[in-house]
Formats: sequence, structure tokens, C-alpha cells
Amino acid sequence: MNKITHHPSDALLHSHIDGDLPESLSVAMTLHCDLCEHCKHKAEKLTQLCAVKAWKEPSIRDTNDVDFSDMLDGILNSDITDSYLKEKPVEHIFINSLHYELPYVLHRYVDMKWNQLGAVSRARLIEEGETRSNLLQINAGGVIPAHTHKGFELTLLLDGSFEDESGTYNKGDFIWLDASHAHSPKTIEGCLCYTVQNAPLHFTQGISKLFNPIGNLLY
Repeated sequence: MNKITHHPSDALLHSHIDGDLPESLSVAMTLHCDLCEHCKHKAEKLTQLCAVKAWKEPSIRDTNDVDFSDMLDGILNSDITDSYLKEKPVEHIFINSLHYELPYVLHRYVDMKWNQLGAVSRARLIEEGETRSNLLQINAGGVIPAHTHKGFELTLLLDGSFEDESGTYNKGDFIWLDASHAHSPKTIEGCLCYTVQNAPLHFTQGISKLFNPIGNLLY
């Protein structure tokens, strides 16, 4: 199994646990934590700390001087029978004759419409003003021409791998780029990514500059 080497910042993880992120970024954090044991453990610890802090808030603790200890103990110590535990359903998508198992958090977006530009296929998932999230699939041997970003670009790798001038990225990697970064991603085996952007790509070299008027196709 490939080691995940790119993770969200602690500040972003805190915002996720506090419920301060928009849906597009919250989905990205959930996807990463489902794939990364390191960040999943950090998120669980932060959730526990958040719960303890909330429980100690005067507005909760001192409401009508009610003692919630017995009620909480009853909830935490109640038995759970197997009859209530169901396996998560599995959804699959097929793109360019390739098959992918869709992560559970993305099941609500199964009604996808795909657009294709060369080796790249894109399905829009969430629109929040200027911020948009997509599933992006790149065929084996595909290359996205050299570009920079007018805003931020988050890429979470769901399947396969790709590389750029900064290194190689594998399943689970969480890559956050901004206007200070320029790169040309390419993939040998093909890949599926969840992406979030708040501005179109800006192509920077050679004939690829001609793509700038249609940059919205990848945004």
C-alpha cells in the first residue's frame, strides 16, 4: 500500500471538526480521513476534545441545574445489537471503460454528468459561489498542460497516481496549491481525483495558452 505523504494543515483539520468549512472542503476532509489513518486519529482526538469543551460550556452544563451524568452514562453504556448494524452500500462509476468504486461520502452525487477534454473527464459535484468541486479522471498517459492557479486548487487523489515537478502523488494524498505554484500533472496509469477550486486554471506555456478561454471546462 502506498504511503500517504501529503496531508491537510492542522488549521484546516480544526475547522473541519468545528464545522466551519463549506461542503466542498468538508467532503474533501472526510474523504482524506477515510483513507489516512494518521489524520483519522487526529480528527477523532479533536472531536473528543471538542465534545468535552462543549459539555463544559455553562450554557449546556448549567441549564436548569440538570445533572446529565446518568443520561450520558446510559447512552455510552447501552448495548448495540447486530440487527442495527448494516454494511455501507457500494456504488460504482464507469468512465472511459474504467471502473471505480465510489467512496461512501460521494454517494449523494451519483447522478453525474461527465464532460471530456482530451484525456481528461470532469463531473461537477458542488457549486458554492466561486468555489466548485469536481471529480476529475485522467486517462493513462494523460497530461494537463503547464498551468498556475488564479485562486486555490485542492486535489485529493482517490485512485491511481500522478506526478508533477514537485514529486509523485498516490491514493489519499491531499494536495493544496495556490497562485504561487505552477505545474504540469501527468499520469502513467491514470487517476481519479476529487478537486476543489475557486478560480479557473491559467495555462502558462506554448500552445496550451490557447486553452485559457475554455479553462472553465476544468473548473
